[in-house]
Amino acid sequence: MWESAHLAMGSAEPTKDDNKLQLYNMRFCPYAERTVLVMLAKNLPFENVNIDIKKKPDWFLKSTLGQVPVILHKGKVIPESLINCDYLDEVYPEPKLHPSDPLQKALDRIVVEKQSKIVAYLYPIFANIPGRVVTDEEKLGRFSKVVNHLNSFEEELKSRKTSFLGGDQPCMADYMIWPMYERIEGLPILLGSIGEKFVVPSHLENVHTWIKAMRNTEPVKAYGLSPARMAKMTEIHLQTDGYDDAVKGSAGL
Repeated sequence: MWESAHLAMGSAEPTKDDNKLQLYNMRFCPYAERTVLVMLAKNLPFENVNIDIKKKPDWFLKSTLGQVPVILHKGKVIPESLINCDYLDEVYPEPKLHPSDPLQKALDRIVVEKQSKIVAYLYPIFANIPGRVVTDEEKLGRFSKVVNHLNSFEEELKSRKTSFLGGDQPCMADYMIWPMYERIEGLPILLGSIGEKFVVPSHLENVHTWIKAMRNTEPVKAYGLSPARMAKMTEIHLQTDGYDDAVKGSAGL
């Protein structure tokens, strides 16, 4: 289901079914991964539809905000990962992923917002930006900003004294943050000769424990990308600009 072709411009719109959950996804989008992990954590059956977000179908642009993830449910279009994941937690409350205490829910969201800023620093490290060359020096500078966020997360985990932000089991915040860290783990492989400079510092013991614990959760085992596959998928995509080539060429890693 995850490896299906990405629908592009000129493709036919899939049949909508108000009686089931449908997801517009992109296989290696970190934001869409959030929504997939939440649905898997709740054991929700859903139809996955991969979208080529560089060559978006007209029907997708007309019915959405033009970004993934999008959930279709009961005739409604629900965009944005934080919005549709909150929706899922309300409509399908078992297991409940947000804490019941409103204050703790707010504090968790603050952690998510802080950690989400990592993407802005990561993107120029592993992406081709038209008309711009990102030097190794700039990449290292950006990664130093990422490490600042890792240090902040280390302190947060240390203060909670639990394997996950949610305690013994992952909560919504864990699943919202995980896709950013999954991409960080692929950097040492992707960047080759300078890759050793892009590892999660060894002194961040709680972060390393959390990463290992998240890798062992059922949703991440079912959908997550290994560091090797993340690196290979990115490498192929940069060479071909094709999502399906990247998915197929990295299969099995």
